[in-house]
Amino acid sequence: TTDKRKSLSPVPSKSSGRASPTTPRTPQPNLVLPTWDDTFRTLPRAAKPPAPAGVLQKTARFVSGVLFHESGGKGKEKSKAGAIDSSFAHYGQNLPRAWDIAGDLDEDVLKGCKKVVVIGIHGWFPGAIMRSVIGEPTGTSSKFVTMMCQALDEFQRKHGVKLEQVTRIPLEGEGTINKRVDKLYGSLTGNTEWMDAVHAADAIIVATHSQGSIVSTHFLDRLIQEKHIKTSRVVDDIVAAATGNLFAPPRPQRVCCLALCGIHLGPLRYLSSSSLLQPYIQYFESTAARELFEFQNTESEVSKDYVKALRNVLDHGTKMVYIASLNDQVVPIYSGVFTAATHPLILRALYIDGDAYHSSDFLSNLLVLLLRIMNAGLSDSGLLAHLSEATAGSLNGVGHSTAYEELATYSLAVDYLFLTNQGTEAHPELVVEPFNANTEQNDYEIPWALRDLIADSRVAHFFAQSFADLRNAFPFWQPRTTILRDIKRKLQPIQRLNLNLSTNPSSSSVSKL
Repeated sequence: TTDKRKSLSPVPSKSSGRASPTTPRTPQPNLVLPTWDDTFRTLPRAAKPPAPAGVLQKTARFVSGVLFHESGGKGKEKSKAGAIDSSFAHYGQNLPRAWDIAGDLDEDVLKGCKKVVVIGIHGWFPGAIMRSVIGEPTGTSSKFVTMMCQALDEFQRKHGVKLEQVTRIPLEGEGTINKRVDKLYGSLTGNTEWMDAVHAADAIIVATHSQGSIVSTHFLDRLIQEKHIKTSRVVDDIVAAATGNLFAPPRPQRVCCLALCGIHLGPLRYLSSSSLLQPYIQYFESTAARELFEFQNTESEVSKDYVKALRNVLDHGTKMVYIASLNDQVVPIYSGVFTAATHPLILRALYIDGDAYHSSDFLSNLLVLLLRIMNAGLSDSGLLAHLSEATAGSLNGVGHSTAYEELATYSLAVDYLFLTNQGTEAHPELVVEPFNANTEQNDYEIPWALRDLIADSRVAHFFAQSFADLRNAFPFWQPRTTILRDIKRKLQPIQRLNLNLSTNPSSSSVSKL
C-alpha cells in the first residue's frame, strides 16, 4: 500500500489543492499552534514548582550520594544523571504556568476579575496603489474589538463564569508610529466614559495587527507611565509613597496584548528591494510605509525606541502574545513572533491557514517545534530566520490578513491572561539580540544551526521525542518548489539524529547529529 503521507503538499498551491469534479475537496481546519496543551501541559511548564528541601530530604540526598560514591560503576552514572535531571526540575520557574499546575485550585478562573476593557488598534493602511497589489485591508480596530469580545464570550460559556462589564474601545488613527500614538492617546484620554472604564477595569486586553503591534506597545507604555494603568509595580510604588497614610491600595490590573503579524523586525527583506514594490513605496506611499522597513535593523532609532517601550511594558507584568501567519506575504515568521526578543511573558504561536499547509507537513511541524522551544525560554539557534522566507505567501495572497479572522488567535490571548500566573520567580529584563534583515542570510548555516539547537542539553531533555518524530517524518516530506527542495537538502542532517544521545542529556558527546 502507498503511504498517504507521501501525497501531501507542503506548499501553498492552488493547482495541487483544486478539487476534482467527482471528489469534492474536504476543507482543512485553520490551526493556531502550538496547542495550549503543548505549551502548558508539557515540560518545562508542566513541572510543579519544587518545594523547598526539608532536613529529611537533605539527609536522604547526602546518604544517597555517599552510597553511590562507594558503589562505583552504574551507581556513579545514576548519580550524575540524577543530578542533571534535578537541575532541569528547577528550570523555567519564571515562565507563566497554568494555575492548577502551579497548585492554585481556586474554582474562580477569573480570579476576581469583573470588569474588562478591550482596546482595538488597527495596523498600517496602504495607499490605493499598494492596495491593488496586496489587497484591501479589512482589519479595522472595531473588527479586533468584536473578535476579542467573542473570545471573551466563548471563555465565559466554557468556564461557566460571567463578567459584569466589558467595555469596547476601538481606536482609529493613521500615520507614523509616534503620530499614531499621540492620536490614539488623545482619543482615549479625551473620552471620559472610556477613561473611567480603564481606571475601573480589573483587566485590559489590547488586540492589534501589523504596524499596530508597535503602536500598541508605545501606547501601553504611555498609559503605564502616566499611571492610567495600575500594574502591580505601579501599586507597589503608590503604597511605598504613602508612608504613614492609612488607605486601601488599588487592586493591580492585569494586562495582555495580542499582536497579530506584528512587524517587530520589519516586513519581508526582499520587499524593500522588489522591482515591483520599491518604486511605489519610495515615491507614492507615505512616510509611515517607509518607516516599517526601519524595523528590519534593531540598531535603528525607531527599533531602539520600540524596545525601550516594550521593556517597560514587560517590566510591569504585561503578557504579550505574538502570532505570525505561516504564508504571510508581508511579514516573515521571525518578525511576527519577534525571535530576537527573549522574556518569560512573551508567548508565541503560528497561525496556519487550512488551505495553505497541511498540519502533518514536515516543515510546518518543525516551525511549530521551534516555537515550542522558544516558549520554553530557549533559543531557536536562528533557524526561524533561515526558514521564514521559504514559507512566505505570494504577493497577491491573503496570509497577512487571515490571522485576524480566526477566533482561536484571540482565545489564546484570553486563556493566557486568565488561566496562567506570572511565574514563580522574578523576571529578567527583556533581552533583544542584534538583528539586521538586510544582511544576506547564508542558508548553508542551517545544518549548523540545527546541530547547535539539538546540542543544547535542555532542548534534548525537553524535546527529544519531538525531534525523533521529525526525524522519522523527514523521508515523507515531498517539497514541490525549488526553494523548499533546497531547504530539505540543508535539513537532511536531522536524519542522523542519535536517539540514544538525544534522550540522555548526561551524555559526554556535545553533538547530537
